[in-house]
Amino acid sequence: MLNRYPKFKRNEIEDYYNKKSVVLRSTVQDYLQYRKARGVTSERKIADIRRTIIQFHYIFQKDYNKITLKDLREYLALLNTSYLTESTKNNVKIDLKNFLKFIFSDWSDRFSGLEDIRLNGNGRNEEKINSKTIFSKEDIEKLMQHETKIYWKAFLMVQYEGGLRTIETRQLKWNDIDLNNEGEISEINIFATKTQKARSIFVKEATFYLNKLREEQENKEKSDYVFPAKKNINNPVGKNSVNIWFRRLTERVLGRRGWNYLLRHTRATELYTLAKQNKIAKDTAIAFMGHSEDMSNTYTHLDSKEVKKMLKDQVYKTREIPEEEKNKLEQDLATLKKQFIDYVTENKKQWENMRESFPSIIKK
Repeated sequence: MLNRYPKFKRNEIEDYYNKKSVVLRSTVQDYLQYRKARGVTSERKIADIRRTIIQFHYIFQKDYNKITLKDLREYLALLNTSYLTESTKNNVKIDLKNFLKFIFSDWSDRFSGLEDIRLNGNGRNEEKINSKTIFSKEDIEKLMQHETKIYWKAFLMVQYEGGLRTIETRQLKWNDIDLNNEGEISEINIFATKTQKARSIFVKEATFYLNKLREEQENKEKSDYVFPAKKNINNPVGKNSVNIWFRRLTERVLGRRGWNYLLRHTRATELYTLAKQNKIAKDTAIAFMGHSEDMSNTYTHLDSKEVKKMLKDQVYKTREIPEEEKNKLEQDLATLKKQFIDYVTENKKQWENMRESFPSIIKK
């Protein structure tokens, strides 16, 4: 077992894998086939799982079938104190749990029911995604104002307004867009590698910047990609390039480091909030975001003030009454009260008169 969690260099894991035995490679392939049979269809997810389980072998420094409970606990101690984010740690733990169940038929007895594998927090990395870290409308406007390149302006607005995953934005092609030349609503066709489903989204603000970007690219070597890589236009812009650009932009403009994927969370929060306010149908938010089910609990990052306002508007329906209107209501109430007393007093006199006139009919 290594004495610290390693930081892997580019291609290090792949080089390590290629040098190992046929037995190891066969085990890896068998497990990946098992995960595909269990419903994991995304090639990107399969690649992530493959990389993670090879890392297990690298860190444990022994064959998979020789891992003991002591090894597992030492590994978890390394993982919990590693440099990885809480979200990544949780993903690794899930993969580890699934893998050990696959390798060992007696996993429950061997690893004490795998009770040591516990996720950190709620698995959604709330320190990274909450009402204080997602962006406001004003934040988006500031970022757009301070970004000088049409390329990045278009990228930011497309991802935000379209509520796209970063990989969906990076891999967007011009053929996927029915671009409106007059600046009105444009349709973008998306195939989500995560859900393996196609959907259409509609953008308006982004249309202007997409038109500008296309004009800018007219005099250059053409690429199928809307956001091609700088060094090779036959490839989409790289993940690291996007992350570095956005991190620097948010630090410079907002004074805090922003995570690019938060643009999707921001848009989802806006749409699901509108659904909670009954301003749009919840199905509209679900379809736009490309979710397979209602994800409002995950994507609605409301702070306590917003929750209080929503309760007042939708449940209690309270509102602040202007002083002038309040005085008028008090006067109207006083008038109604006087009219009621006068009515009761008058009818009481009539009742007394009737009782005196017809004592045999109306008894006391």
